[in-house]
Amino acid sequence: MDLSKLKREDVKAVEDDLAAVLAATIADYEARSGKTLQPAHIERLLINTYAYRETLTRKALNEAYRQQHPRFATGLMLDICGDDVNTPRLQASAARCTIRFSADAAALAGIQTAFIPAGTPVSAGEVSFATAEAAVLTAERPTASVEAVCTQSGAIGNGWSAGQINSLETQPAAGVEIKAANITVPSGGADVESDEDYRRRILLAPESFSVAGPVGAYEYFARAVNQTICDVYVDNPKTADGQPVGGQVRVTVLTKTGMPSEELLNQVREALSAERRRPLCDSVTVAAPTAVDYALDAELVLYTGADPDKVVAAAKSAWAEYEAARREKLGLDIVPLDIQTALKVDGVYNVILRSPTLRVVASGQWARCTSVRITAAAQQQEG
Repeated sequence: MDLSKLKREDVKAVEDDLAAVLAATIADYEARSGKTLQPAHIERLLINTYAYRETLTRKALNEAYRQQHPRFATGLMLDICGDDVNTPRLQASAARCTIRFSADAAALAGIQTAFIPAGTPVSAGEVSFATAEAAVLTAERPTASVEAVCTQSGAIGNGWSAGQINSLETQPAAGVEIKAANITVPSGGADVESDEDYRRRILLAPESFSVAGPVGAYEYFARAVNQTICDVYVDNPKTADGQPVGGQVRVTVLTKTGMPSEELLNQVREALSAERRRPLCDSVTVAAPTAVDYALDAELVLYTGADPDKVVAAAKSAWAEYEAARREKLGLDIVPLDIQTALKVDGVYNVILRSPTLRVVASGQWARCTSVRITAAAQQQEG
């Protein structure tokens, strides 16, 4: 049995159907009293109330039973399930980016060196980033790039364009003006890990009881780096004749916002390279997936009398739901039939799909929709 397809309502310790509880209660009363009850009897009112309260108690018991299992637990109970396998919930994380410091070489020649300490704040409005390491500027090397971490946790630090984070609160070195600006878009900031993401890691946790040798262990340790990681693919390079290369491991990481940043990839590399995390002989490569871009261009042939605006709006909504379910997965093929099925909402007679065509996507690739065009055909059909 595939437990991943098990429905929550099917997992129960006792029967909690109201009709079944009511029927059993009536039958028990009739057996004990020797009286056949009719719907209008006063005893039925009391029995109805009792059966309702009994059903609520049984439903609560069943829910308490479900909360003991990580597949169905929520909130604090899921945290307790994670504690059983030494897997705490990931707390809110801060965004990271790379900031480049620069100064005039002639000005640096007069003071020889300008030291930029770790923790130097650089801000964009009310959002501030602090450098994670120190840097030194000299006349021979008037620029230096260092990683910086947002001082506020959560998504607030994500998405700032290159160059927007450029305000130095104080000049770190006297005698020379130092400029700073981010050269990468900050990412990786996230709120506390959601139940669904946390549940996935708890179910993977037994893989971590080994070093990162099994595929599941590499996936577990990669996901544990940051809750923005939504999919991980682990494989190893192949020789020309298709044989796996021993000792070579390739980890492909996808995030909820798409391609991972270099800062996040560095975090995953560090997590997978710890002495106690991977076999000594493994050489690990961490990379972003290869994007397989495609454009959606569909024309909807409608039934006679259908409102084109409403049908197209419904088709766009259906497409957004279909694409959202695929956005956080690697290796999903681009199948025109699936797309046509998703777009065939009420009022659509036929879907003419001009793009994309059938395309097989490898496990380490990511199918990415870059543009959407959904229109209604001029002619309608009776059907």
